[in-house]
Amino acid sequence: MSIVVAVKKRNRTFIAADTLYLTGPQKDYTADLVGRSKVRKIGNSWVGLAGWSVYQNIFDHYVKRQRDPRMNTERAVFDFFLKFWKSLRRNYTLVKDQRDSGDSPFSDLDSSFLVANKFGIFDVHGNMTVWEHKHYCAIGSGSQYAYGALHALYERLPSAEDIAIQAVQSAIRFDDGCGGPVECFQVK
Repeated sequence: MSIVVAVKKRNRTFIAADTLYLTGPQKDYTADLVGRSKVRKIGNSWVGLAGWSVYQNIFDHYVKRQRDPRMNTERAVFDFFLKFWKSLRRNYTLVKDQRDSGDSPFSDLDSSFLVANKFGIFDVHGNMTVWEHKHYCAIGSGSQYAYGALHALYERLPSAEDIAIQAVQSAIRFDDGCGGPVECFQVK
């Protein structure tokens, strides 16, 4: 239950997210949570997470034990998340193996990630598919609403920052799993 958006326009890239955290029926916001954000800086990349709240803890724990990854291509992003997936199975036994839960022959991260850096915008699906996006991308439960806004605003607004913020605000307005103020970070 989240929305994370990245937009690149006129050689400027921004990543933005909502600030609502849902843990069961409880709502928390980043303003009330120490050190919480759905977007974090890892080396030269900004990484946004959408999915189970516990993934924030797991991902942060994993990343602290790694050297700063170089995520400059689809393959490099895939390599990083493949290592993360292997670590999930080996070191984080609280994560259930999702192989038997559906029709897909592939395991599932049960979370989505958005990587933005000077090399591009990379979308990491739960099934480990990695795609690079030229102009913008959205992940999370509010992504359909955000994509509508991104499509409508991209040619109309000159600022990548304004587009990203308005796309997140659209998801907050229409998706009940998104909420709170918008956080927005410039990718340098």
